[in-house]
Amino acid sequence: MAFSTIGDSFSVIATLGGIAVTAWSFNVTCALLFPDKVESARIAVSTRMSSVIGKGFLSLLVGVASFLVIQIPNGLFKLLGTIMLAAYFALVAVGISGIAKLAAERMQSLKQGQSNLFDSFAKASMYLVLAAMLPVLGWFLLAPLLILFGGGAGLIAILKPAPSREVA
Repeated sequence: MAFSTIGDSFSVIATLGGIAVTAWSFNVTCALLFPDKVESARIAVSTRMSSVIGKGFLSLLVGVASFLVIQIPNGLFKLLGTIMLAAYFALVAVGISGIAKLAAERMQSLKQGQSNLFDSFAKASMYLVLAAMLPVLGWFLLAPLLILFGGGAGLIAILKPAPSREVA
């Protein structure tokens, strides 16, 4: 018979807290490192939702395929699957950062410019991460939708050519 101790509960809570902080910081980092791609993802989410959903399903196929490639008992295929999975999650992170930027701009309009965009973005990203971690509703509804929409918006943003900038 297996007994559950208070240490088991603490380890689950600490793991969930670590995942939340990591997801939040990764969203903020994506927005700071790739502002053009995050802006493209924001525009895609706010204007072309049907295209975002379609491309989200396409990118989800790549994510599922990477899990299948990881299951092949060959070290090279496991490495390839891990690289594919990392690329998929990076794509989703860029897309979710675009969704958070859209939410941040809407939060700023509600406050009539009383806070700067970075503060609003950090709060919007935190709200998205915490809402996705809610038991049952967040796990089975919001998190899959965020992954689907984030994958589609990220794919649109990554495939869009970057604007050329002249260095003076």
